[in-house]
Amino acid sequence: VHTSCAYTFESQFSSGTCSACRYTKASIGTEDYEEPKCHLCNQHGGFLVKSSAKPVSMKVWKKGSRRWNKSLFGGTKYCHAICAMWNEQSYIEHFENEPIAQCKEVIMSNGMSHITHQFRCVLCGMSNGIKADCSHPECRKSKEPWKYHISCARAAGFEINDDMKTCCFRHVDSSSVFRARLEDFLEVELCRLPDQTIRASAPISWDHASELFHAAVTVLRTLGWAWRWAEWWVKWGDNWEPLIEDHQNEADMTDEELKKVPSTPESRCADARRCRLAAFGAALRNRDYDKESGDDKAPLERALKAVLSTPSLVGPLKSKEIDFYVTWLSLAYHSKSSQLFFGDDKIPVANDSFCLHTADGSPKFELGKRPLPGKNRPEKGVFEPTVDEVDDFLTDSLPSLRVHSEGKKKWKNMKSSEHGSEPNTPNHPLDGSSVKSNNANEGGETSEEEFLE
Repeated sequence: VHTSCAYTFESQFSSGTCSACRYTKASIGTEDYEEPKCHLCNQHGGFLVKSSAKPVSMKVWKKGSRRWNKSLFGGTKYCHAICAMWNEQSYIEHFENEPIAQCKEVIMSNGMSHITHQFRCVLCGMSNGIKADCSHPECRKSKEPWKYHISCARAAGFEINDDMKTCCFRHVDSSSVFRARLEDFLEVELCRLPDQTIRASAPISWDHASELFHAAVTVLRTLGWAWRWAEWWVKWGDNWEPLIEDHQNEADMTDEELKKVPSTPESRCADARRCRLAAFGAALRNRDYDKESGDDKAPLERALKAVLSTPSLVGPLKSKEIDFYVTWLSLAYHSKSSQLFFGDDKIPVANDSFCLHTADGSPKFELGKRPLPGKNRPEKGVFEPTVDEVDDFLTDSLPSLRVHSEGKKKWKNMKSSEHGSEPNTPNHPLDGSSVKSNNANEGGETSEEEFLE
């Protein structure tokens, strides 16, 4: 965290801890202690600041009451600074030398939910917290605009600009696509070498090693979300554009010189299945390479090499470049950095809707019955024998991003079933369980409004 972003006055920063950590140190073990967490997203840990919000009217609220303390208005609440700063209706201000996130505009009047509670985050599938909008006009005017938690977007490699603008997978700038992040990663290595030739034996300074490690964590963290974004890449590709030097003229250059790799949705689908992109993302997320001794070595390296040998995703890489990436990405995995958001540090995701495969309802974010990518040795080349596994590539009939519309659909299915007609159910239940009536009203039936509530 930049010191200037965290605190205005150096005396407040001298402790080296955020307000949430200081609160924990002072209050842990007391009766009223509650572990600080961001109420705007689902990411555990991270730099937290105090959050403040006041209801429009205090007529229905009593400060100090149980209801008040349990609401988002009462008690001591926290959020990530980045979550507050990158949402248009919340902001950071300073009070008594400490940053406070003002969140009154993003909390519903009931004090229990946020104003975007009817939308799912397109990444984690959760409806809680506050979701930011994609800044692209096409997304803004869409019937189902892409909304996402800032922490999810940052982890998955979406574009997060310094001017407080964000863009979804489909509309990210060319400099933010996965291939471009890999190229930036390689550029760090090439710039430190006089002849710009990769040599494993070349000496390296701590500064360069730190920069390379940070880049490796960023790239591997993005791959850990491939269980979600692989289907988008298959459908739309990416916005990668070649970097043209000042002395070059793009019109005079061939596609090979520009390192363009032509592809179609069908060819990308075949590529994603061959390198097992989505399954690899699930394996990374859950640190499945730690579960059996030795899997974090040869199998992990084989899985990485398969992904890095897919030109439509990463560009045409040389063998030395692939080896460079495999070395540093393996180091990043072995570091168990909390910034990877793998294993115990992973961001929680929904166990329903688009986080499940439409064919059998199995979680996309877990390997399940799928074999570990890289576990089987390739018969030839770098790709393991073909694995017959479920995916949602090029599938159009995916669940809605709106929680309300899903609830309304389930209510209609329930009512049609009660009247003896066949419900129009999807291939799997959206919430992993059957819908049950609570018979709350006098007539013994549940109204649509009660069910949706």
